[in-house]
Amino acid sequence: MRIRLAAMTAAAAAITLGTSMAPAAHADSPTPTPSPSKSPATPPPPTSTNGNTVQLVASGLKTPTSFAFGGGHVFVGDGGDSEGNAPPNGGLYVLKGDTAVAVPSPLAFVAGLAWHQGALYGSGGKLTKSGPAWGLYKWTGWNGTAFAHRKEIYAAPKKFDGFNGIAFGADGRLYVGADVGLVDGNDHGPATTSPHVYQILSVKVDGSDLQVFASGIRQPWQMVFPAGSNSPYVTDLGQDKGAKNPPDFILRVKAGDNYGFPKCNWTNAASCKSFTKPYRTFSPHIDLMGIGLIGSKLYLTSFLGATGKAGEVFSLSTKGGKLTPLMTGFVAPTVGLGINKGYVYVGELTGQVFRVKA
Repeated sequence: MRIRLAAMTAAAAAITLGTSMAPAAHADSPTPTPSPSKSPATPPPPTSTNGNTVQLVASGLKTPTSFAFGGGHVFVGDGGDSEGNAPPNGGLYVLKGDTAVAVPSPLAFVAGLAWHQGALYGSGGKLTKSGPAWGLYKWTGWNGTAFAHRKEIYAAPKKFDGFNGIAFGADGRLYVGADVGLVDGNDHGPATTSPHVYQILSVKVDGSDLQVFASGIRQPWQMVFPAGSNSPYVTDLGQDKGAKNPPDFILRVKAGDNYGFPKCNWTNAASCKSFTKPYRTFSPHIDLMGIGLIGSKLYLTSFLGATGKAGEVFSLSTKGGKLTPLMTGFVAPTVGLGINKGYVYVGELTGQVFRVKA
């Protein structure tokens, strides 16, 4: 797979090697406040193109994949990393002061988070004796240190290849993307490779009534719904091998859409005539990952940016136009992105979280 998912892939694959993981509880503290200064040994923060100061919010993570904002707190999903045969070390975190603090959870890999009606929802994988087990989770009763109630609302079937990001539609259903090959390394195999591969799924808030929302999507990584809509914008990472310069995409997905993958990857338009057309198509390896929305403007992380050297954050009008840089100068790839009170939050593979006023 491309380097964009190397840390997350290693973490998920290493689940088969681990046996246990026990996050510790920590004391409560106020909502995180961005750090006003940094150690001289720490690289300078990225810069913005809109004149607003980029603030370091917190550090202490590995691969920040996703954000949720609720109860006056910032929660972060972490994909973890893996060294040699070590088990993955991601999980659920809350930002306190300028530090990411682990929240008790069975998950060693978290891909998606969403706050909905006073509860935190997450998608990810946990360690079991027989290998990785993927599920959707609901946490309630936050006391500043832990959630009083933690429930797996949906357990994925055997041979499932992993969950990606989640979001709630206006219909109150929870939507989630199925991963292309977190465990088995699938890149463009048939749709029979693993259950629900190339699909976006939805469930009720209690995890029941699983439905296939859309299909033929190689890697529906993260998604965001406009207010009042059941049609999300979705980042879709293109094929890694077996094709010449396959593009990456943003999709505007509607119920029943079929984007045709693996038959259609948009390197040959003739193969795609009978399938849904992507909302926007981008050059290979632009690697758009996290996605958020403020009004009519999308915000997106690019794993290695336009230069291919380090992450970057772009904005894109839903009315048309090109990707416009918002944050540059990262020293590592960027993955997760969240929106809260007009701020764009970004997770970098240094384990740091930054934010800037949009």
